[in-house]
Amino acid sequence: MTEEMINQLKPGLTREQVAYVMGTPLTTSTFNKNRWDYVYWLKDPRDNVTRERVTLFFEQDTLNDIIRVPEKSDQ
Repeated sequence: MTEEMINQLKPGLTREQVAYVMGTPLTTSTFNKNRWDYVYWLKDPRDNVTRERVTLFFEQDTLNDIIRVPEKSDQ
């Protein structure tokens, strides 16, 4: 997942369009079929790890909301 991919996400995209841009979600909620979660991490040359979770919410099969939760940790 790249910043370029995330920047292509806009409310109103269909599930198929989102899957084309982002690929298959890491997880889909068992309790909320309108929620897709993506998680990725990057490691820089100094071994600093940046992790981010992107949660997408759909309403009537179109993207409704995008929530990004960055996390920074050293490993």
